[in-house]
Amino acid sequence: MMHEGRSFSSHERNCVYLNTGSAPAGGGRFANISAISGLDFPDDGRAVALVDWDHDGDLDMWISNRNAPRLRLMRNEQPRGNHFLMLRLVGNGKNTNRDAIGARVEVVLGGPGEHRPLIETLRAGEGFLAQSSKWIHFGLGKVDAIERVTVRWPGGVVEEFSGVVADHRYRLVQGSGKVQDVTSPARDTVLASSPQNVQSPSQTARVPLVELLPMPRSLYAEFNGQKRQLPFDDGRLLLVNLWASWCAPCRVELKEFSERYKELQDKGIDVLALSVEGLEEDARKAVNTARRVSEGKFPFLVGMATNSLVSDFQSEHNRHLPLHKKLPLPSSFLIDRQGRLSVIYKGKVSVDQLLVDAAHSEGDRHARMVRSSPVGRGGQSIKHPRVEQIAVNEAEFLRFYAAAELQGLGRIDEVARQYADVLKFRPESYMAQSNLGNTLAKLGRTTEAIDHLQKASRIKPDEAVPYYNLANILHGQGKISSAIEYYQKALNADPDFANAHKNLAITLQGRGRLVEAVSHLQQAIRIKPDDASPHLSLGLISKAQGNSDKAIEHLQKALQLNPDYAEAHSKLAMVLQEQKRVDQAIKHYQQALKIKPDFTEVRFNLANALYSRGKVGEAIEYYNQVLSIMPKNPVVLTKLAWIRATHPDAKWRDGAQAVALAEQCCQITQNRMVAALNALAAAYAEAGRFEEAVRWQLKAIELAGNADTTELKKQLESFKGGKPLRK
Repeated sequence: MMHEGRSFSSHERNCVYLNTGSAPAGGGRFANISAISGLDFPDDGRAVALVDWDHDGDLDMWISNRNAPRLRLMRNEQPRGNHFLMLRLVGNGKNTNRDAIGARVEVVLGGPGEHRPLIETLRAGEGFLAQSSKWIHFGLGKVDAIERVTVRWPGGVVEEFSGVVADHRYRLVQGSGKVQDVTSPARDTVLASSPQNVQSPSQTARVPLVELLPMPRSLYAEFNGQKRQLPFDDGRLLLVNLWASWCAPCRVELKEFSERYKELQDKGIDVLALSVEGLEEDARKAVNTARRVSEGKFPFLVGMATNSLVSDFQSEHNRHLPLHKKLPLPSSFLIDRQGRLSVIYKGKVSVDQLLVDAAHSEGDRHARMVRSSPVGRGGQSIKHPRVEQIAVNEAEFLRFYAAAELQGLGRIDEVARQYADVLKFRPESYMAQSNLGNTLAKLGRTTEAIDHLQKASRIKPDEAVPYYNLANILHGQGKISSAIEYYQKALNADPDFANAHKNLAITLQGRGRLVEAVSHLQQAIRIKPDDASPHLSLGLISKAQGNSDKAIEHLQKALQLNPDYAEAHSKLAMVLQEQKRVDQAIKHYQQALKIKPDFTEVRFNLANALYSRGKVGEAIEYYNQVLSIMPKNPVVLTKLAWIRATHPDAKWRDGAQAVALAEQCCQITQNRMVAALNALAAAYAEAGRFEEAVRWQLKAIELAGNADTTELKKQLESFKGGKPLRK
C-alpha cells in the first residue's frame, strides 16, 4: 500500500480546527478550516513540528508522513503587520534542567488599552513523533510595547527580565536577570524537491487465508435469468471466477481452466465462472458474454454475477485485506469443502497454483500459518504462546468484524454463525457468548439464547447486560417473576442502568405494583434526563390511577423532549379524548400518523374521534384503512356495520353493505360477540328484513346474560314494530 501512495487511514485528509474563542463572540467552538488553511493533504501524516524556519517572526510547519512525500515544509506567508517576541531559556543545570523544560513564561504588554498577560510553558514535545523548537513564540498582534517578562523556573525560582523589545529574539539565562539579543535577519530558505518514485498499484496478489470464514450464500444468475445459490454444499472445492469478455487475461485464464479442467476435477475443484458484464446497463455487453461462452464451450459452470454477489466478495476481500481497493479482473475465490473462503486471487491464477492450494484449508490454524508464510513453505515455525495468542485474537477480531458487517445487512443467521465460530476456539469469550445470545433471541431461538446469556453472566457475573437481555427474553415469554428477578440482578450489577430501570418499571406496572414502577421510572429520568420514554410510562400510570391531568403533564413532557414520539402523541390524544377535548385529540392522532404512518391503533382511534365530531366520511375512510390492514378485525367490522345500519343521514346508510359487514363479523366471532349480534340485527332492520332482525336481537339479549339489556330490549321493540334504528 505504501508503494501506491495511499494512506493507512483510507485517504482521510488532514484536518485543521480554529479555536473561535469563548462564548458569546466565538461561540466556544472549533471551526473546521482544513480547506482554506492549505493543509488538507491526503497524506498519511505522522508528526507536526512548529519552528520559525525563515526567521521572519511567524511559525512555519514541518509535517512528516509515512508515505510520499515523506516531508512537507509549510511556510507561513501571511502578510506582515503583527508583532512577535521569541525567547530561548537556559537553565542553571542545578535545580533547573539546562533546556528549562517546564518553565512558565509570562509577558506583560504595555501601551494604551488593557492587555491580558500572555503565558506559555516550555514543553519537551507537543505531539506524536514530534518535537517543536525550544524557542517560545509569542504573537503580540498590533501591540509593540512590552513592560516586562517574568520566568518561573522549574525549581520554583521566579525571575523578572526587562529591556525586552517587540520583534526580537532573546536568550534568557537563569540567574542573570539580563536578556541577550540574538535577533538574526530573515533568511530566504530554498528547498530542492526530489522526485517521488511511486510504483503503480499492483493488480495481482495471492492471499492464502489463515482464518477461514464461512462464505455467504450469494446468488448468481444463469443466462436464462434464473437465480441460483453458490454451489458449495456438496463436499467439493469451488473456485468462483469473476471475468469479462473484454478482459484479455480473463480469456487466457478461462482457456487454461478449460484445457486442464480434468486435473482440477480430479483434485476436487469445481469452477464457476461469472461474468460481471451483466452489472452494466449496456445490453450489448451481456450479448458479448453469451457469445464468448458459446465460442469457448467451457466444461464448467458459467453465469452472470449479480450486484449482491460482487458486493459480498468485495466485503470478504476487504475483511481480510483492509485496503478497500476494488477487485480487479480477473479475480477468483477458492472456497473449501466446508463452504469457507480459503484463498483470494487478484489477477490471473494458474492451474498449477490451484492444484497446490487445494489442500490449503486442511489442518489447524498453525498449519495454515506456515503455508501462508512466503518463507515458511516446506519448513516449520515455533509455536510460541505469544504468537498463538495473537493468532487467536486475530481470528476473534475477524469474526466480530464480519458479524458487525452482516448485522448491518440484516443477515442475522450469518451473524449468529460468526459468534458461534468464535466460541469453538474461545468458549470463555464473554462478548461472543453475550452477542450470540442476543442474536439467537432475534431469531426466535430463545432456549439457546437463554443458555448463552447465562454462560455470559457466569463468565462476568458483575456485568449487567446479560441479565438485562435475559430479563427481556423472559418477559417476552410471559415469565414475569423471573424477568423481574433478572432486571433486579442487572441493577445490582449497574445501579445506573437506565433501560433496566425502565423495563423493570413496565414489568412491575403490569403486575399492578405502581409505586415501585414509579420509583424506577424516576431513577431512569435521573440517569437519562433527556429520555422521553419514562415520561410516557409515568403518563400511563397516572392515567391508570385516574389522574388525567397528571397523565397529560407527563405526556406533554415526553413530547417536549421528543416532538416526534408517535406513541406519546397517541396516548396524549387518548387522554384528551376521554376529557372530551376531541379537537386537540384529533391533532395529536394526526401528528402520530404523520410520524408513524403504519400506526394502525391510531387510525382506529382517530376514526372514532372524527365520528364523534360528526365527520362521518373521514371516519369511514380511516375505518376502511384499518380494515385493509386487519380485514378480520371484529371491532372495526362492527363499527362500520353499525354506521351503515343506523346513521340518521341516509347518505351514510346502506342496508346491504351493513348486512355483509355484520355477517362477516358474526362469522369471525362465531356469534359470541353481543355488539356484533346487535349490529347484525340493526343491519337486517335497515335492509327491511325485520323477522331476522328480531331473531338476532333476541340472540344478542340472551348472550348478554346478566348485563344491562335495557337498550337492547328497546331496540327489539323497534324491530318488532317494523322500524329500523336511527342512532
